[in-house]
Amino acid sequence: MNDARSIVPANPRSGELAHRDNRPPALPDRLDLSESLGFFRRRLIWIVGGIVFAVVAALAISLLMPKTYRAQASVMLTQPTETLDNMINPVANQPGMTGEFVDTQVEVIRSREMAIRVADALGWTDDLAGDERRDVLDYVQDNVEVERSGASYALAIQFYAGSPEAAAAGANEFAEQFANWEVSAHREQNRESRRLVEERLTQLRDQAQEDTRALQQYRINNNLLSTTGATMTEQEISNYNQQVVVARAEAAEAEARLRTAQAQLRSGSSGDDTGEALGSGVVSNLRAQEATLAGQVANLSSRYGDNHPQLIRARGELQEVRSQIQSEIGRVISNLRAERDVANQRLASLNDSLSGANSKLSDNNASMVGLIGLERSAEASQTIYENYLNRYNELLAAEGSEQPNARILTSAEIPSNPSSPNLLLNLILSIVIGLGLGIVMAYIAEALFQGITTGEQVRRELGQNFLASIPLLKSIDSDQTQAVTAIREDPMSLFTESFRALAASIDQSSQSNAQVIAITSAMPGEGKTVMSCCLSHVFAHEGERTVLIDCDIRRRGITRLLNCGEDQTGLLEILRGEVPFDPSDQLGSESFCVVPIPGNDSSEESLLTGPAFADFLNDLRGRFDRIVLDLPPILPVASARRVCAQADAVVLAARWRKTSTYAVKAAISRLPSEHCNLVGVALNQVDMRKRAFLDRSDAMFYYNRYSEYFD
Repeated sequence: MNDARSIVPANPRSGELAHRDNRPPALPDRLDLSESLGFFRRRLIWIVGGIVFAVVAALAISLLMPKTYRAQASVMLTQPTETLDNMINPVANQPGMTGEFVDTQVEVIRSREMAIRVADALGWTDDLAGDERRDVLDYVQDNVEVERSGASYALAIQFYAGSPEAAAAGANEFAEQFANWEVSAHREQNRESRRLVEERLTQLRDQAQEDTRALQQYRINNNLLSTTGATMTEQEISNYNQQVVVARAEAAEAEARLRTAQAQLRSGSSGDDTGEALGSGVVSNLRAQEATLAGQVANLSSRYGDNHPQLIRARGELQEVRSQIQSEIGRVISNLRAERDVANQRLASLNDSLSGANSKLSDNNASMVGLIGLERSAEASQTIYENYLNRYNELLAAEGSEQPNARILTSAEIPSNPSSPNLLLNLILSIVIGLGLGIVMAYIAEALFQGITTGEQVRRELGQNFLASIPLLKSIDSDQTQAVTAIREDPMSLFTESFRALAASIDQSSQSNAQVIAITSAMPGEGKTVMSCCLSHVFAHEGERTVLIDCDIRRRGITRLLNCGEDQTGLLEILRGEVPFDPSDQLGSESFCVVPIPGNDSSEESLLTGPAFADFLNDLRGRFDRIVLDLPPILPVASARRVCAQADAVVLAARWRKTSTYAVKAAISRLPSEHCNLVGVALNQVDMRKRAFLDRSDAMFYYNRYSEYFD
């Protein structure tokens, strides 16, 4: 009989390492989303739970929170009216429709004063005072919003209230008060402007009168009187200058006429050819008489002699006329001389008067310096007074014609649906928030999860061979509910095949057919008993003589699973030597039998660790091909480790996604390789409906592709 330990390889892990070293290396530059998809599918319940929680919370909040209604009215800003500064200073720039102006109007609507006007107009503050009134005003001010429509001059006034009627009333009243506020503000501004202009106008009028009075008094005191804008002395000098020019011209003319006449007389002229003589009427008459008499003398001379009385008389008359002509010419020359003297005297007199006036003007010029200052002061005062007077008249004319800076475009209608809570928006946000919350919870659960999921995890984290995945019976659409029954009645099913795979992995890991196979687990409830029973049935079905021994004295899982009676021969009776081992007396047959532990006595656990159990195993090695031991869990029961040392192969069962890796590591640490041949870990109760949780290197991952083999 071979020693069980002789089949244990020198280095039980060498096969594992060789197997792992023969795997193709991973491609680090390959994009693989399977892990991420697997994570989301594994933790789908957390993600869905987070979404459901958020949606339920959103529904509860939306249904329980008070409803808020929103109403909107629109107003349009118009060109700002003239302000006090523009009226006083006409050169100041008029305020334009700038962005700053629009922002100012927005702040006006949001102001406390506007809230007071709206609340008072709606009667919301009637009979309220103190904190109650302040709370209402705060509510009105906090629940109004103003938005500018793009770059236009239209403002949307939105008001929120607990009822649709209050929301519409608030929005419309804000729009109305805003338009009236502009009118009343301008009216009050104009009234204040007029009052200020009136006060200033009185001061300016008194100042203008005082400056004018001082100017006139200065002129009187300094003899600077004027009626045409110049002083009297200046006017007198101007007149004298004009008269001197005329007198000088007249004197020059008289002198020239006199000199011409005298020059003609000195040249031998009788004077009758002078200009004044030619222009004299008397001389002309005398010339006519002379001509007549000369004609008579000539006529008489031709008829009579020189001594004829008529000729003598005619000659005498002619001589008399000529004497008169000479006398008249002398008087003309004398008159020219007299005119010359008068013109010279007049010119001299005018020059004397002009000299006196110039002297007086020199004195006045010294006083003109002060006069100019007074004139400028009086002129400035008068100009300012006239400007204010004109502005005052404009204010009077503009009173009562104020135009608002805004007008209502649309009035608010009573809203039919509340704006808050927005159920659809809340649901959308809750789904987004729930998705994020679910993912966070899933990551936390994944980080805290210590269960074993994949064979790669067994190899990587536990450093053990992964033997097989035993599916959960109800996850493979089986009509059976009992694992042992499914093995017996459907030996060609996937469930049965998984145990064949387990048997093959055990033999491969042992480098030969392991005769004594011990199946244990780290903790109770891992499914090791069902695994032991099913594996035994698979061995028996393959034609191998198999014995299944219940070695768990405390729980007696095989005994309970197969409903072994009290009258059957048990393991403890055989070990005590009370009865010999006879396969025909055990449950089953000679090719497959079960050694149970009937009764309730658990005080003789030492029998399993003594020489009696070793001898019993040696006896069984000669009778059976396979000996399957259902051992108690490693961590709570110390005797399991000693029994494991007598097995050819030890299988550590772990419940899929339930058993902690730390518990399995603790169990492995209690099975040192120099004493026990731990061939690997088998995952039990794997839910095939969650195949995405499995490792792609696990054959169960491809169940959908080969499931038809088991139909």
